[in-house]
Amino acid sequence: MGTIDDAVLMPVSGQIEYSDMVAAMLPLLKFQTSHITLLHVIEAPIETSLGSEGMEEIFKEAEVKVQPLQTWLNKQGYAAEIKIVTARSVASAIAEEAGTSRYSMIFMMKRRRKKGVLGLFSKSVTESVIRNVDCPVVTILV
Repeated sequence: MGTIDDAVLMPVSGQIEYSDMVAAMLPLLKFQTSHITLLHVIEAPIETSLGSEGMEEIFKEAEVKVQPLQTWLNKQGYAAEIKIVTARSVASAIAEEAGTSRYSMIFMMKRRRKKGVLGLFSKSVTESVIRNVDCPVVTILV
């Protein structure tokens, strides 16, 4: 049974269809911790303030989207908490949260790279996180 100091950070996007993938990884997580932080980053354009004024509704919507995964993980015996933050860059926000030293591992879903011209311009959040954190990053291709 892990402590809060060896929690797993699991960034999640707005589309939570990952429960089957998470189920496949639960045996690995059992060795790591019983505490999981579900981190949802709301990316704000440069012209938008990062303050919370007027963001309450956006935060509520994000929490409603993440809550089924939290409930599912809690039913599996994990202590899952939701943390929602705003940032200019999703990858930077994940790396900053991981840098708090309370996480022993980051568990990320990696989407398949887009094909064609769109793939040339897409940036990988997962790759950026891996380059900017000290703890291990486990990725699942979805």
